[in-house]
Parts: sequence; C-alpha cells; structure tokens
Amino acid sequence: MPRCQNCNYQWTWKSTVRKSFTLGVGMECPNCGTRQYLTKNSRKKTGILNIFPAPILILSAMFFDLEIIMMLPLAVGVFSAFLAVYPYLVELSNENEPMW
Repeated sequence: MPRCQNCNYQWTWKSTVRKSFTLGVGMECPNCGTRQYLTKNSRKKTGILNIFPAPILILSAMFFDLEIIMMLPLAVGVFSAFLAVYPYLVELSNENEPMW
C-alpha cells in the first residue's frame, strides 16, 4: 500500500482506489492533506497493467467463440482483478516526476 511521503501515513486499499478515480494529476493524502503524485516507476507499472485486459478479453472471445453476453462476466472479473492489484502497485512522491 502507498505511504504519504510527507507524514508517512499508510493509505488504505479503499482510499487508494477512490483517490485514483479523481481527475487531476495528484492525490491528496487523507491524513495530512498534502498533494502526492505517482512516481515514474508506479505510472509505468500501472500503465502496463492497463494494457493487458483488452487483449485478454479479445483473445478469449476469439479462441473460445464467446458471445458478448458471455464476455460481460469475464470483463467484470478482469476489472475486479485490476482493482484488487492496483493499490499494491502505487508508490507516492512529493513531486510530480516527468515520464522521460
């Protein structure tokens, strides 16, 4: 789980997921209120994780000849797995690091 770099507060799974759905570059620490940013390494990890669900769904539909109604539970499962893993990949920093 991520830790605030300012107050060393360990974020909960719920607060990490909730804050990740907000618009904007940074996320406010639930404890001290300072703006925290994803590290460059963390953005790379989560970016790679974002790419995998679509090919999994497309390839499973092709190989197993699944219809759209059968793909919905698979899509929900893949999305749930993403949400379960995402908070463990988040690392926070006080500064917004450029990707390059």
